[in-house]
Amino acid sequence: MSLINFPNKKQLKEIKSFNEPFCLTIYAPYLKPSMASNPNRIELKNLLKEADKALTSAGVKPQTVKKTLGPARELLDSGEFWPIHHESLVLFMHPKMFRYYHLPKTGIPYMLTVEKGYNTEPLEKIMKRNRKYFVLALGHKNVKLYEGDRYRLKPVSLRNFPSDLKETLRIDEYPKWRETHAIAPASYGKGSEAYHGQYNVAQTDKDMLLEFFRRIDQRLHPFFHRKNYPLVIAGVNHLLPIYRKANTYAGLIPSGISGNFEHVEPDDIREKAWQTIYHQKK
Repeated sequence: MSLINFPNKKQLKEIKSFNEPFCLTIYAPYLKPSMASNPNRIELKNLLKEADKALTSAGVKPQTVKKTLGPARELLDSGEFWPIHHESLVLFMHPKMFRYYHLPKTGIPYMLTVEKGYNTEPLEKIMKRNRKYFVLALGHKNVKLYEGDRYRLKPVSLRNFPSDLKETLRIDEYPKWRETHAIAPASYGKGSEAYHGQYNVAQTDKDMLLEFFRRIDQRLHPFFHRKNYPLVIAGVNHLLPIYRKANTYAGLIPSGISGNFEHVEPDDIREKAWQTIYHQKK
């Protein structure tokens, strides 16, 4: 499971507006393990040694250097690097503020700076390439809504969300109707109709699904209000056009993800959803 976490708008604003002198910023790219030990832990340890020297050379007092590096050194003794994670790190360090975030394992520069304020440029470039979206995994039951981006996908919990067709429509089984067609044998007379107890399963299922999906769309309407993220629908082929017919959300993209996603890990859905979003942007 990905641990990548970007700062939200409020956090990024706080980091960018922190303009104290001797702010230490470290970008530590992910290193692929080639032995039992974790090279990412070793790399951070070495970077903190470099940071100690850089702060001292800049005229920072030893006690302040210790306070600046203390929280990062505690990470080395915590479970941060075990089991081995597949993310890079960025650390913003100062005695008055310490923040760190997991970043993608590729595209991260090796960087250590001591200056007034933090260096957020590499972080912001990565965040700018990212994009949020929703995924609605469809089915007769266990319908789920996810919110994600290029690196993460997490379920969204909504009260009174219609996730099961039978429960939502309050039925124990599909209602059956009789189909009729005209026949004219001698015993019936012209224009008589013979009644057969045949059950049009496909049409009944389609009608039920359309009503079920309309209920889902109605529940999602207030949640999607003032949001402009793309919505990707996922499900077996025959479900997708039915949901499109029920949908009223302007952010629904034309293409969807075909397959049964009831027992699929969110990360597998994320990969397919991102490819759909990526091709949609082109």
